[in-house]
Amino acid sequence: MTGESNPMAEFFRKIGQHTICSKSSWWYEVQPKVLLSFPYYKLIEPGEDEINELFRQHKLRAIRYPAPINAFGFPSSLELNTDPSYDLSRLEREARRQTRQGLANCKFEQIDFDFLAEHGLALNRDTAERQGRETIYTDPKYWGKYCEAGKGTPGITAWGVFAEGKLGTFLVAAEFEDWWNWLLTHSSTALLKKRPSNVLFYEATRHFFQNNPGKKICYGLGSLELVSALDSFKLNMGITMQPIKQRIVFSKTMRCLFSPAQEPLLKIMDKIFPRNYTYRKAAAMIRHYRRQSYDVPVIESSGSDEPQ
Repeated sequence: MTGESNPMAEFFRKIGQHTICSKSSWWYEVQPKVLLSFPYYKLIEPGEDEINELFRQHKLRAIRYPAPINAFGFPSSLELNTDPSYDLSRLEREARRQTRQGLANCKFEQIDFDFLAEHGLALNRDTAERQGRETIYTDPKYWGKYCEAGKGTPGITAWGVFAEGKLGTFLVAAEFEDWWNWLLTHSSTALLKKRPSNVLFYEATRHFFQNNPGKKICYGLGSLELVSALDSFKLNMGITMQPIKQRIVFSKTMRCLFSPAQEPLLKIMDKIFPRNYTYRKAAAMIRHYRRQSYDVPVIESSGSDEPQ
């Protein structure tokens, strides 16, 4: 891996997230002293020497990366679409009905980051409230920096769906190599019944395939937390959930702190800090860390057409 130009790395740096380019991958600091590899569609298996060097050089607490299905790690998925003929026939019946309803109510178009800075913050707050969690995207100062970074980075674009003349949902995406990478999408609670999320997934996917022949879409990496309703929504919208592994490696110091005996304490902390982003992610990483193995998982899906 070399330090070639990467708009995602440039964007992450501009919003204040430390980025690193190692032998196997790019990495960004998703939490303090915790690195996540990107772009997510690149499944990697860094050697122990590379991992140890990352920890030594950057004084890390942990790293996380997507890996092949037969590698060591915990079961996860990669959200993809590589079908340029994607259309309404690829959707499940109820999702198709909802998408048609949305297309009658909504308008999809590209938006600029000045507009998103002004109108997106309310959607960030709506989404955080619906999901019952804290998020940095509700901080006006950070959101201003985020949109300013998007405006100043080639390859980073924003898209919106409008209903009743108002922004119902938005997408921030990055074009890199042969892929379009979805970075962020949030939506308005008041306009959910107009189905803007269906329209966003459908129209953005079709737009990209029609205007970028031969390229593919990566919607994201499986979450550390349980988001079954959102996963079902995506599956019903015709998105492929490719089974993969994710691997978590903790520093030697951190590793000594974790044992199954601590699970009762984690459950107590779950109740004390149900919305705290840092705690939730740390607890999820500990639990997944304990699940890691070489076993090849079977990924099953279940159905709800409602986005979160």
